[in-house]
Amino acid sequence: MEIFQHFALLLIGGALVNNILLTRFIGLCPFFGVSSSMETSFGMAGAVVFVMTLASSATWVFYNVLLEPLGVGEFLYIPAFILVIAALVQFVEMYLKKASPGLYRSLGIFLPLITTNCAVLATATEAVKPGFFKMNMAYGFGFGEALVYTVGVALGFGFALMSFAALRDRLEVAPVPNAMKGTPMAFVTAGLLSLGYIGLGSWFGL
Repeated sequence: MEIFQHFALLLIGGALVNNILLTRFIGLCPFFGVSSSMETSFGMAGAVVFVMTLASSATWVFYNVLLEPLGVGEFLYIPAFILVIAALVQFVEMYLKKASPGLYRSLGIFLPLITTNCAVLATATEAVKPGFFKMNMAYGFGFGEALVYTVGVALGFGFALMSFAALRDRLEVAPVPNAMKGTPMAFVTAGLLSLGYIGLGSWFGL
């Protein structure tokens, strides 16, 4: 039972309490760039969930099996992780180009930019900054813990992105002043969403 609770807290913490977009403000480029429609948001969310989960799993193994035993993990983990993420993004890009050309065109430049998306890279690295909620290797997570936490982070990314897209769809028909239409209102909406997630973290005492 304690193990189940531990993994459940990791999942919920990664998805909601410490949402990577709205409480740590990492990976905001696709958050604002593709959230103008629900279709592109859903496609980007699915791509990020897939890449982030596989990337974190692969980099955890790569780091602990190869880099750390060789004593080069501290120096090479960032370029090594980027190479792993880039390979996975290429796989996703080729699949979408073949299976869903419309979605592939809609995502545009934001799809290959997943390679350098700081949300994906940060989830696979040892820590963010002192005072921020730290990630996989900072806690000395085992493979299962790292995987569950990464799935939580990825789902939180997708949920925040699609929630924001739904709100932006409603704002298109809302009586918003002309000066606030478009990007200004998007930033205001994102700020209000962020306050809600930060309040959730405060409620949990984090």
